[in-house]
Amino acid sequence: MRAFPRGLGLALACAILARAFDPGKADFQVRYKEEISPYRINAVFLMPGEVLRLDIPEADSGRFQFEFDAGRGGIDTTGRLMRSGPRSWKWKAPDTTGFSQLRLIREPGGDTVGFNAFTMVPAAEMKGEYLRGYRIGEYPPLPAGKTGFYRPPPGFVKLDAVSAQAMVSPHFRLGQFACKQSADLPAYLVLKERLLLKLEILLETANDAGFACDTFHIMSGYRTPFYNRLLGNVKLSAHQFGGAADIFIDADPEDGEMDDLNGDGKIDAADSDLLINLVDALSRNETFIPYLGGIGRYDRNQSHGPFVHVDVRGFRALW
Repeated sequence: MRAFPRGLGLALACAILARAFDPGKADFQVRYKEEISPYRINAVFLMPGEVLRLDIPEADSGRFQFEFDAGRGGIDTTGRLMRSGPRSWKWKAPDTTGFSQLRLIREPGGDTVGFNAFTMVPAAEMKGEYLRGYRIGEYPPLPAGKTGFYRPPPGFVKLDAVSAQAMVSPHFRLGQFACKQSADLPAYLVLKERLLLKLEILLETANDAGFACDTFHIMSGYRTPFYNRLLGNVKLSAHQFGGAADIFIDADPEDGEMDDLNGDGKIDAADSDLLINLVDALSRNETFIPYLGGIGRYDRNQSHGPFVHVDVRGFRALW
């Protein structure tokens, strides 16, 4: 991020930074699972044979068409599509691991909302702490008094050289959320659709505030329970459930470290605070309630620079 001299007005600084940021929104929305999305690119994570329902809210007028493309996942879809209403479709996930590409198109010649639909490997295939040779570790049972957010995942997304490049939202790839325990592929991960929607909202908000960036650097996304234990992190870390990301803005220059967001010539927790303020302000907005979660401020230490933790645990927590 470009460092501005002290005393430069915020409006002028934002004007200097201003550029065209495309949030990747279509001109209609799609409801799926427990989410609703206006984005042209989305991800959905399904168990083998699970039925996905896609609905167009009545507020969005027009005629819509469903299209399917096996894409690089190469999954056969014969007989898997069922139209359940004039603005509603059901699609049955294949029995094999991979990803398919689904699209809803407003006709004629209108906008598109697309989905990369990932068929997961069932957790039931685990042998001890391992899934197909990849060490996951052991999830604790859902603790009393905790929400379903902390329920052990039913399946895992396979991460390989192809799926790692797949877009899971307009500005994020699946590979950005990989667990850091090993660089070897294939690996497996868990990722919640709601976290992706939250990150897109935060990214647009950051750009609107003048922090020009095309994506967030995700320092930590998914963590297996095995890796989480190696780090000495809390037993119920939200990262293990695919609902958390440690992020920072790394755009000018791209050097693997937080940009100097406040222009004071230093990179420290004060830069993280600017992001935290944006997240916390959103958390007080009624429309943001579905995306409430933890907001953590982390300063520089010997192993990393400053960053911000965000998650979608369902209630506001600040530390």
